[in-house]
Amino acid sequence: MKKLFFILSIILILPFCTGCDKIFDMAEVSRNNEGTGGALSFEYIKESGKITFGGEGEIVQFYQADLSKGWNEDGARVGIKLTAPTELDSYEAIIVWVDGVENPPYFKQLYISGQKTGEIELTPKVEDVEKEIEIKISWQSGSQEQKYVINFAKGTHIMKKQGT
Repeated sequence: MKKLFFILSIILILPFCTGCDKIFDMAEVSRNNEGTGGALSFEYIKESGKITFGGEGEIVQFYQADLSKGWNEDGARVGIKLTAPTELDSYEAIIVWVDGVENPPYFKQLYISGQKTGEIELTPKVEDVEKEIEIKISWQSGSQEQKYVINFAKGTHIMKKQGT
């Protein structure tokens, strides 16, 4: 009887576990469409999720707060665009964490319902070029989270607010 109950339990749970622990390919990552951050060098290593901005003498640009972009405070920023994995079935359940903050205000999701294409744009504030910015993404409920890390090449500087 216990075996029968166990088997029935598994059969009833399976439909709710669609995508459980599903592993997606790492996203394609590029600069965001506006080139947020300025004329910085950019490199992405897909296998490790490592994103590198800048280089010797390069400067991360400063921006004024802009609520239309989700920038609720002034600061230097960089922008990336992640192209969702093609095997993703739905884009409605994507969750992004940037340095532990879930779906920050500058998280922008672009997709057309019913199509197998979607993008995420992020424009995090850069406080210190010595500090990495950690990004985690859950593409769908129950899938394994992916980790991406933004760092800055040696010699990169941050533009400070003018006139203060």
